[in-house]
Amino acid sequence: MNLKYFNLDNNILKKNNLFLFYGDNEGLKNQIIKKLFLNKKIFNYDERELLENEVTFIEDIFSKSLFETEKIFLIKRATDKILRLIDQIRGKNLEDIIIIINSSNLEKRSKLRNIFEKEKNLICVPFYPDNEQILTKLAFEFLKDKKISISSQNINLIVINLAEKNKISQ
Repeated sequence: MNLKYFNLDNNILKKNNLFLFYGDNEGLKNQIIKKLFLNKKIFNYDERELLENEVTFIEDIFSKSLFETEKIFLIKRATDKILRLIDQIRGKNLEDIIIIINSSNLEKRSKLRNIFEKEKNLICVPFYPDNEQILTKLAFEFLKDKKISISSQNINLIVINLAEKNKISQ
């Protein structure tokens, strides 16, 4: 099931265990992960590391701890190669376990992306690069939160200048 990042909340986290975060906006992905799992321990893995030690990873997932009520796993740099492992995990009881699969931009024909988009119990969240509209909205929210008064014209001017500057430096 496809969701927008701003629709992610604790209710969705309680109902679902497997998430795919894909796209090029790594900063926003990290920000959302920090916001959702504030003060919780996250176990970080790399896809290559998992594929070399699948048995160890599965044991880590299902081993219970007296000190942790919830386990959160973040799998970085994931590709379609991880599908077999995901299929193994999906068939098991994932109570109190959350797995986030972090991938760069996935094409529409990616098997990993297709499975997460089509299945109701899997959550797929795209993270696209920021555009001028999103940057303007973020600036308005930030300035409003900080109680800073500035005209929309000035905010637009700042955002346009930043966008042009980033185009030049890329």
